[in-house]
Amino acid sequence: MGEMMKELSFSIDGETITKMAREWFYEGEKSFEKIMEFLFSCMSGTDTPEAQLRRYAEDILIGRAALKGSTEDETYHLEIYGPGEEEKLPRNMDIWQESTKKRKIKKELEKMAQRWNVAMQYIPEETQRRIREELGEETEEDRQQRSVDSYVKRMTDKTEHTTPDYGWLEPNGTFHAVEWGEHQSWAQSYLDENYPEQAEDKEIDMQVKCNNLGLIGAGDWLVERGWILLHNPTHGIAYPLVNPVKKPTKAQKEFLFDYYIERNCEKEASAVWSDSFGSFSF
Repeated sequence: MGEMMKELSFSIDGETITKMAREWFYEGEKSFEKIMEFLFSCMSGTDTPEAQLRRYAEDILIGRAALKGSTEDETYHLEIYGPGEEEKLPRNMDIWQESTKKRKIKKELEKMAQRWNVAMQYIPEETQRRIREELGEETEEDRQQRSVDSYVKRMTDKTEHTTPDYGWLEPNGTFHAVEWGEHQSWAQSYLDENYPEQAEDKEIDMQVKCNNLGLIGAGDWLVERGWILLHNPTHGIAYPLVNPVKKPTKAQKEFLFDYYIERNCEKEASAVWSDSFGSFSF
């Protein structure tokens, strides 16, 4: 018994093509050139020059022409409307109205920008820096001033804290206080005492890993295993150096939260519990 042959037939519906192209255009779902290519393909098969096809395609989008009928009954064709005969498009597809809207929005934005510039003249510089920080528009001068502010805040803090300012934090939440600038030598001593086999590995002394965190050797080895370094090269409030591919543990987050709350750093404390903590340093 011979195999049964199946035939598939397709037809192109002009109204559907026209509606689809207009929706893509006015809703911004596809680029203008992609829409043009689509309409060109639906008007191929004739000797019409490309420049004329482009004009027809543009006319379809603004209602001065439309694809009609179906290839199934051989009624598929391009219908061009004369002056006053254009299709009445939905309100959201009125290209002239969209142009008016854009001009109105532009004026409103210019007015808002003017108000913003005036307001910034009356806002203290410190608040302006915070605004730029939140917007991701910090300048090099802002970053330098932030380091100075952090240093001043730490040096003028007379409160007795439960932990020193700098040190290494284990995954289990145990904190090891370390003097400023001694974190690398402390890490090496820790490795010598607790992991002598790794300490003898000469490659550990030279390796530079952890996504450019600035640590080498034993310090890098600890961070790769989930340790967090609390340090600040400019002597300010410590910030955590975290392995970006290894999320901090709950014990570490609890320690860091208390650490920053004690030092009246509410923003840093809140950041500890954010979903993005571990992929950045503050």
